Amino acid sequence: MIKKISLPIILMMMLFLHVGVSNTQAANVSHGVYHSKEATVVNGTNQSINQLSINLNQPYTTINIGISSPLNKLATVSSLAKLHTQNEHHVVGAINASFFHFSNGFPSYLLMKDQKIQHLGAVSTNSNDYMHTPAAFGVTNDNIAKIGKYDLDIQIEHGNNKFSMTSLNRERGLNESIFYTSSYSYSRTRTNNTGWEVVVQTPSTVEQQIALGQKVTGKVTAVRKRGGQVTSASIPQNGRGFVLSATGNEINKIKNMQIGDQVSVAYDVDQAWKDANFMLATGPLLVQNGKVNMTIDKNSPNARQRTARTAVATDATGKRAFFITVDSNRNGKTGMTLNEFASYLAKQEGVYNAINLDGGGSTAMVTRKQGDVYPTLVNRPADGRERGVSAILQAVSTAPYSKAHFIKASQTDPGLVAVGASVGFKVDSALDQYYNVLKVDQSKLQLTSVTNGIGKIENNKFVGTKAGTGNVQATYDGTAISIPVTVTGQIDDLIFTPSEIRIGTNEQINLNVKGLVKNKEITFDADAISLTAESHIGKVKGRTFTAGNSETTGTITASYGKLKKTVKVIVSNQPHYLGSFESLSGLEATTARANASLSLENKIQPIHQNRSVKLSYDFTNNKDGVSAAYMKWTNGLKLPSNPKKVGLWVYGDGNNHWLRGALTDANNQNVVIDFTEEGGLNWTGWKYVEANIPKTAVAPYTLNQIYVAETSATKKDKGFILFDKIQAHYSSAKNTEAAFTPSTSAREVPTDKKFTVTFTQPMNDSFFTEKYVYVEDINGVRQPVKVSKTTDPRKVDISAPTNGYQKGQQYRLVVTHFAQNSQNVPMVKDHITTFKIQ
Repeated sequence: MIKKISLPIILMMMLFLHVGVSNTQAANVSHGVYHSKEATVVNGTNQSINQLSINLNQPYTTINIGISSPLNKLATVSSLAKLHTQNEHHVVGAINASFFHFSNGFPSYLLMKDQKIQHLGAVSTNSNDYMHTPAAFGVTNDNIAKIGKYDLDIQIEHGNNKFSMTSLNRERGLNESIFYTSSYSYSRTRTNNTGWEVVVQTPSTVEQQIALGQKVTGKVTAVRKRGGQVTSASIPQNGRGFVLSATGNEINKIKNMQIGDQVSVAYDVDQAWKDANFMLATGPLLVQNGKVNMTIDKNSPNARQRTARTAVATDATGKRAFFITVDSNRNGKTGMTLNEFASYLAKQEGVYNAINLDGGGSTAMVTRKQGDVYPTLVNRPADGRERGVSAILQAVSTAPYSKAHFIKASQTDPGLVAVGASVGFKVDSALDQYYNVLKVDQSKLQLTSVTNGIGKIENNKFVGTKAGTGNVQATYDGTAISIPVTVTGQIDDLIFTPSEIRIGTNEQINLNVKGLVKNKEITFDADAISLTAESHIGKVKGRTFTAGNSETTGTITASYGKLKKTVKVIVSNQPHYLGSFESLSGLEATTARANASLSLENKIQPIHQNRSVKLSYDFTNNKDGVSAAYMKWTNGLKLPSNPKKVGLWVYGDGNNHWLRGALTDANNQNVVIDFTEEGGLNWTGWKYVEANIPKTAVAPYTLNQIYVAETSATKKDKGFILFDKIQAHYSSAKNTEAAFTPSTSAREVPTDKKFTVTFTQPMNDSFFTEKYVYVEDINGVRQPVKVSKTTDPRKVDISAPTNGYQKGQQYRLVVTHFAQNSQNVPMVKDHITTFKIQ
């Protein structure tokens, strides 16, 4: 069914529109397309309004529709805009357009492109509905935007008899003939028995990809005569057929049709729309001929609701068009009624005609920011995120690529430049005159001169010679550009990055020392800095520090003239403890094609302290694409210095998913790290896992999230994992983590000890395997024991490894909580027995 919108009670209609003082931001999107964002007050309600002004007089500027393939695949406005952006066909702005059916994703109303019906749709019966008066927006062959009413001619042919139907897919009235297809909201025509109905089955669809004038022929399979059948006719599904339903004089058109007869249908539109590149049926009309004139009952629930709105408008010539969105929040306290929206539009400069598009949670506008290839969201959707829609209207630039015109350039090392230091420059972005993004070729940047005598150009680099401000003059691909630069003759302070160095024995790290002037970073001659390390911690050669072969602490000193700065150095192969998970403070669960939640776990024994964090996930409702459930640090987890790996304890559920993490490096680049390979989260119980940080990443790092992911539709299940004791590793040396603390009271057993675990009730013996019952040593290494069923459903045997356990060592036997009784109820917690070998 078509989307329904909740209705707040409004006691009286506003008779006029009051617009308060507004705050407007604006920017060119392309030649001919201009975006503005306005914060204003309308009738005492705060409003956030976005508008795209599209000048169709400008060359290479047009409007078209964007749809998915298949048509009923819902997609966000931003994703559809990206999908339809191609070379010399850049979507520079777009809005949601068609109303659509939640049940099947198809547009609710007519959609036509290139004189071919993409989807037939329906119209409305009642004056309080959006499409009571069939109307549309389109663009003609000569690039003129058009808003107005339309007439869809449904032409039926039966033998020598040719006639047109009154309307389609709406309630049948007196003396009417209605054409019903599966675009109707119901599976039957829902008519009374005073009429006559003929059911026609067709071998192909009568609803999609049909050119105007093209005949689709089928056979009559049923006839419902006046006063005959009590029930109304069933409509052929999937578009493969139609029902002709008539009353009064209109019955004469179809009463001679018999079962087995051939009947054809063809479509045409009225002359006003003959030259349309596309037409998108929608409604109601809001502004006609410069005045508020709505084709909907202004007192209807659809008109009185305050919500997000979307519209498209044109000027009197059709050579200017406007995309407009109004935001709302979930509680319905912002947004506009249709009457307010129409009044607001009528007062906007240039608006002559305007028509309503889908609104509410579907309202979304994207625009291309200068320097970007694809448009991105600029409004705030009511749901907090974009909703999938069936079609969009898109402002398109078809401009060819040309020479660089708008160029942004900057220093390769930002900030002030010290006297005597050199710095390079780079092109950050290059756009042509039509705002097309060009591929940057740094070799085309040539520095030519310096203003104000503050420096000189050597080897295509700037060298500071005198304190002051000026500009580096340059050319890029023949276009002149000017880049500001400031030279300083002093340094106030030195700063090490990172502020504390952690490093493994015999490991190396590059030292980074920066100069500051009034707490602002500067570029200076790094070779002028002297670096020395205390002898017991290691040696410095050039900019590289090599740690010694013993664990210790000390300092490295940087000297620059009279300035000296030291940094603490910790040489250790032991991991640095980052924290356990004793609370949910600073953590949240996020998802992609999944449901997930975080909670504290205090029943299953943790590795460290008293609790662990439980990430519960459910992938079962999302078979397409990659599903993922994330444990996210809301402010990120800072990783000190320059770690090589991140490690933590993970309690697995054995569901063979993928355990990954994501961090941000010093260059603000997102870096994905893997704790397991794909499908490698295959164990139950606790296990210590590590993820290597790529050498290409630049420290310092912020760990943002750890997550479980699944790419295969056949493995989309649900479960949970636990996290505990996260650490950073600074050494390449192998690290060994204790799975448990040795117990002085552990029972002593022989090397070939066979355990029999007895439960208080019969168990499901399918869980009596090494996956759910295991023995591990103190380092978490699982032993090759044999888990065997017994004749007693309450007992399970665990035999020692073939070569026995190692003498004097401690182990623990773990029966995970996954073990279920005969009623398939799992245990509340793990059963753990610690033992020592004699």
